[in-house]
Amino acid sequence: MIAEKEKFSSISHKIFSEFYSHFLQDYHASAFLNSPFTIEKLIKAQSEVLYNIIKLIQEKDEVCQRHFSEQESNCERSLDQKCDDTALKTAEIELETVAKRHYQLGISRDTMFDSIDYYIDLLKLHQEELGLESTTIMRLKEMLDKTTADAYIEGIIDHAIGFIINGDNIHTYSKYDSFFKEGIKNKLEALQKAFKEASEEHLKAEIQSHIDCKVGQILHGLGFDIMSFGAEAIRVKTIEVHKDIHNYINQFIGYYLSKDYRHAVSISNYAINAVYELIYNYELISSRWNQDKGILIPQILNNKKYKDKLSLLVVNFFGSRTDRQFGKECETILEMLKNTVVKHMENFNQLFFTRVKNEFYVFLNNDLTYNFISFYNDLMKDIELLAEDLRASSIVIGNHPVFYIYKFDINRFLEVSSEELSEIINIIKEESKTKFKELAPPLVVVDVSDRKLELLEKAKANLELKDIVLKKVKNKDVDIFIQWIYDKNLKNRFFEVLVRIKQGDDYIPAYKFINILQRENAMTLLDIAVISKLLENVDKIKAITNELYLNIYPPSLENDEAVGLLKELIKTLSQNEVMLNLELTEYAITTNKELFENDMKDHLFYLALDDFGTGYTNYELIGELSESGLIKTIKIDGAIVKKILDSQVYMSMVETITMFCKRNKLRVIYEFVDSNQILEALTNIASSIHFPKEFMFFQGFYLHKPNALEEEYKKLTASLPRDTSMPSSQQNPKDGSVKV
Repeated sequence: MIAEKEKFSSISHKIFSEFYSHFLQDYHASAFLNSPFTIEKLIKAQSEVLYNIIKLIQEKDEVCQRHFSEQESNCERSLDQKCDDTALKTAEIELETVAKRHYQLGISRDTMFDSIDYYIDLLKLHQEELGLESTTIMRLKEMLDKTTADAYIEGIIDHAIGFIINGDNIHTYSKYDSFFKEGIKNKLEALQKAFKEASEEHLKAEIQSHIDCKVGQILHGLGFDIMSFGAEAIRVKTIEVHKDIHNYINQFIGYYLSKDYRHAVSISNYAINAVYELIYNYELISSRWNQDKGILIPQILNNKKYKDKLSLLVVNFFGSRTDRQFGKECETILEMLKNTVVKHMENFNQLFFTRVKNEFYVFLNNDLTYNFISFYNDLMKDIELLAEDLRASSIVIGNHPVFYIYKFDINRFLEVSSEELSEIINIIKEESKTKFKELAPPLVVVDVSDRKLELLEKAKANLELKDIVLKKVKNKDVDIFIQWIYDKNLKNRFFEVLVRIKQGDDYIPAYKFINILQRENAMTLLDIAVISKLLENVDKIKAITNELYLNIYPPSLENDEAVGLLKELIKTLSQNEVMLNLELTEYAITTNKELFENDMKDHLFYLALDDFGTGYTNYELIGELSESGLIKTIKIDGAIVKKILDSQVYMSMVETITMFCKRNKLRVIYEFVDSNQILEALTNIASSIHFPKEFMFFQGFYLHKPNALEEEYKKLTASLPRDTSMPSSQQNPKDGSVKV
């Protein structure tokens, strides 16, 4: 029988003193348990706990003995027997609480298990003095090993789940990434629950093949295969790591059930470390795909690996194209479209979708092992129903369909280069913007394959044009054009700087080279070329005006070369008594208003708010800049001005903005004045609110078609009278200029 409590406590104190001299060799243990008073207090408390536990083990009845040796019979227990069992479970929980503290202190698993072994050896040395049976000591060791294993396994799983839940650790660029993240989290939570319940049945249920789990389905599915295109080595490694995770999980569950707790904890660490490696590898592929998918998709479409395997649907939402104000609801519509597509992802091998700007690229697996035709028809039907619901709602789409789908049969494009295929997609997109003159159905599906030869010819021509544009912009081989801005008396007062690029003897339409440069992220190169040309022509500029407007592409303000040239231009124009008005959008002003703070305070240049009235209008920002004298012009966007004749809403918008400018003594420039009717309507608005004439200006093709700076300069130097008023016979051409 166990020794008397007083004697047991005395011997136990001696044992624990030796135990802690061994235990404190661990760095983390010694860092936290560095007070003799604390250690003495722990020894007393733990001696008390161990005495009670050992007493319960040694005095328990036969049923409880069978319970802890896992040889319990099926006979019913008495109420007293249940109380004994409950007491032991409570003691086990207390031991696990102590083990959790050790885990939280950072004490290594090896230190813990070595310390348990050392403590058990000390008990054996004093076994007779303590009155302990060998079976009691072994059952105590089993309890200590098990509770330590539970604490450490649950601890590392908890940490991994926390890592996944924290959004800063795993980026979710797409719904597919969310599936991956949820799959890992759900697997770990199931493991965590099984260990907390200590259920052999639940633990065995977590032993599964790496192919069967949700994460395995994702990694072996169509989407991951597409996302990892061109990164085959990382893809293979990721799949291998996932397989290792399942092997580790199966091993440490097996060790745990066989009561080899030390090995169970050791292998569980391998498993969780492999989970982190899996997440890291997946992140590499996901971030690469998110960054480069616009480039990778055409390469996938003409890769023979996917012959007879893939079809592609490019789903375009027209709302954001028809009215810039509609962009506020664009995200909501695209989210609805995404949810519609997600419903058809019964597994991860039939369908994969990704978003590129405001379009969804839906890859379909043509594998005939499932009913592809039925699957495809169901998907298209649901998209059509969504389109019909949106058309029936208050959303205005105009003549366009709600969704426009381009269908690609990959087999038809295998011999087309990825660059040509990418350009074909761009051509289709541009065509669809102006295709519909009459009301179209909510959903239009076009098979691009039927126009392959025609589109390929256009694509080759466009690629040739792209090479010309990029080469000329890089070489700063551009021409400066200007468009005069007129006052209330229709006298030209100052101009806006525009740019043109030549192809042979003709100029490339502005919208074409702008689209090319935007797609190639080369607009900053164009700004650099334009500013360089202006610096070369300061004398000519000075000869024809004392003020000009220059539109800058926002990313250029983050480019050192562009900013350096712009500051040089500001200084040079100021020295030549030419005032520069820098046209920027509200977003660009908000994010860069401190960039030229010193120059603005000295009034070497002013800000002009461009495209005002579209998107998010920040009146607070304008008020702040106006009060400080840093802004003196608001340009009302042409998309609003051109609609005032047909819409009272847009008429009211122009009136409101004009009134705001009046109260804040801001110059207003009405863009896109392309007819006498618009000019008269704008004049009437200004007159109705008594807007000062000296602050009212007009710009548009009706007043002046953009002309080369060189030509305007020649008019002056040739002593030809420069017509500063609008000719009475001025035609009404469509305003197709593109500002830069």
